[in-house]
Order: sequence, then structure tokens, then C-alpha cells
Amino acid sequence: MKRRNALLLIIVVVVILAAIWLYVLLLAPSRETLDQREYDVGSQLKCLVCQGESVADSPATLSLQMRAIIRQQLQEGKSEQQIIQYFQSRYGNQILWSPPKQGFTLLAWIIPIAMLIGGALLLILVLRGWLVGARTPKSATDDGNDWDEEHEEHIDRTDLAQFRTRLEQELAADDPMYARLSKEVSS
Repeated sequence: MKRRNALLLIIVVVVILAAIWLYVLLLAPSRETLDQREYDVGSQLKCLVCQGESVADSPATLSLQMRAIIRQQLQEGKSEQQIIQYFQSRYGNQILWSPPKQGFTLLAWIIPIAMLIGGALLLILVLRGWLVGARTPKSATDDGNDWDEEHEEHIDRTDLAQFRTRLEQELAADDPMYARLSKEVSS
């Protein structure tokens, strides 16, 4: 009985701790500073002067001005999405680091995922074929070289004797050592 109560107490404590963690991590609003929010928005926008740098990381004058606008709009209470839309309306879609998920640019999102899924399916099919091939035993009909007892019974004995004598003659003609061995065995 005491074990059962102790186990129940442990389960209750774990559930309470999990609920607290979920609240803190998922439901509680994050307490980001203005600088962090400015950096987050700026990192989603490309610098139009520098290649391969975001507005948040670029030292260009245009990026400094854009960061000032971002800060000003954040202080006015605008959301990150509203600020991004502001710059998108001014400079077009080329200012965004990730293309919008609509229209023709939707292909930029769909094609890599489709290729990843297709490659995984191809890999699964190839591996399954290898595993099935490794599990099935080789039979005489697979490559035509292996003979088993069932096929030997169907061969005419006279044909087999003729084949054997012709093979021994050809081997003896090519290799004198074999000719001597075959004479010793037959005598």
C-alpha cells in the first residue's frame, strides 16, 4: 500500500512539473528585448546592397536605416509580420530571405520536400529488393549453371556419357598432365 501511494505521489509530482514547464515554454509570452526583436525582424530581410547578408548583420548604410525603421515600428507596437510586409511592399519579394508560400515560389518549398520523400521511397524500395534477394535461395533456374538432382534425372544418360568423353578428350589434348591422370584412373 505504501509503495502504491509513493508511486502515485511521484506521478502527481511529474505531472505538475510537466505542466509548469509547458506553461513556461509554450504559453508564457517571451520577454524579448527591443534589440532582440529588431534583430529577429532584420534577420528575415536581405540586405539589398550586400550579397548574402541580412539587414541585421550588414554594416551597409541602407541596412542601418532599415534597422532604425524596424526599431521605430516596433516601438509603435507593430508586429513582426506587419514590419516585414512594410518592407515587402517597398522593395518586393526579393527582400525576403525565404520566398512566400504562394504562387510560383511555392515550388521552392514543395520541390525539396518532394525530392526528399522520393529519395526516401527509392532507398526503401532498393533496400527491400536487396533484402528479398538475399533471403530467397538460388535455384537452378536462376543462372542456368547450377544442377540439382531433379534436373539430373531428366538428362539422358547416353548424352551425359558422350559429353563426358568429349570433355575428357579436349582436356587431355590441352593438358598432357590430365591425359596421364585420366589413363591412370581408367586403368
